[in-house]
Amino acid sequence: MTRTIAFFNQKGGTAKTTSTLNVASALAERGKKVLAIDLDPQASLTMAAGADVESLDLSVYDLLLDDDVTINQVIVGTNLAGVDLAPSHPDLAAAELELLNVLERERQLDYRLRSLDLGAYDYVLIDSPPALNIISVNILVATQELIIPIEPHPLSLMVLDRLFMTIDKIRRLNPGLQVLGFLPTKVHANSRLAIDMMATLREAFSDYPLLPAIPLSVKSAESIAGRTSVLEYMPRSPVATAYRQVAAWIEEGPPADDMLIAIQPSEALHV
Repeated sequence: MTRTIAFFNQKGGTAKTTSTLNVASALAERGKKVLAIDLDPQASLTMAAGADVESLDLSVYDLLLDDDVTINQVIVGTNLAGVDLAPSHPDLAAAELELLNVLERERQLDYRLRSLDLGAYDYVLIDSPPALNIISVNILVATQELIIPIEPHPLSLMVLDRLFMTIDKIRRLNPGLQVLGFLPTKVHANSRLAIDMMATLREAFSDYPLLPAIPLSVKSAESIAGRTSVLEYMPRSPVATAYRQVAAWIEEGPPADDMLIAIQPSEALHV
C-alpha cells in the first residue's frame, strides 16, 4: 500500500526540501519506488532533483488548475535512482488566487492523487511551501502522514502551537491525518541551545517522537548544488547516514528504546 508523507512546517529554513530529497533517495536505496511532489512555488526540490523548470511541459500548477491534467502526465524522471518527480513551477504562486473560485478548492490535490496508480509507488513524499495557505491546506487534506522538520531554535518552537491548531482543524476534512513526529535538522551537536531546544520539544510535545537528528552540514548544500542527494554525493558522510536512519525509522518505526540517535561533536560542521 502506498504511503503518502508530507514534510510540513509553515516556518521557512527548516530543511523541508533537503529532507524530502534525501529521504526519497534513502527510501529508494532500500529498494522502494518513490514519487516526490514539489508543491513549493520556489521549485527548489524540482531543481535539486535535476529537472529544468523552464523546459517543463506540465507542472503541479497545471495539475491543480486543469481538470484534464492527470498526475501521471505531470511526472518526470530525476537524477535520483528510483525516484520520480511531480515538478513545481513559479506559476504555482498564482494558484493561491486562482483556486479561490474553484469548487472544493482544498481537495484538488486529493482528487488528483486518487488517479495515481497506487501500485507504481511505495511512497509519495510531498515538499510543502513555507506558509499556511490554500496549497498547504491541499497538502494537509491529501496526505496520510506528516513529518515536521524543525530547526532547534526558539523561533521554530514558537510557531508550533499555530501549526497544531491548523492540523486539528484540517482533521475535520481529513480525520486520518497522523503526525509521525519531528525531524530535527541542522543540529549542531556542540550547541547547548540545540540540546536544550530538543529537550524542550520532547517535553512540550511528548505525544510526538523525535526522528533521528540530521547534523548541520555543508554537504547537504553542496549536493543540492550538484543536483543530487547527499546519499549519492557523499554516501559515507554522517548526514547521509542520518537520512538513512530516518528512512529506516519510517519503514520500521522507532527503536525499541525510542532514543534520539546521537550526533558526535566532530560531525557537527564540516561533514
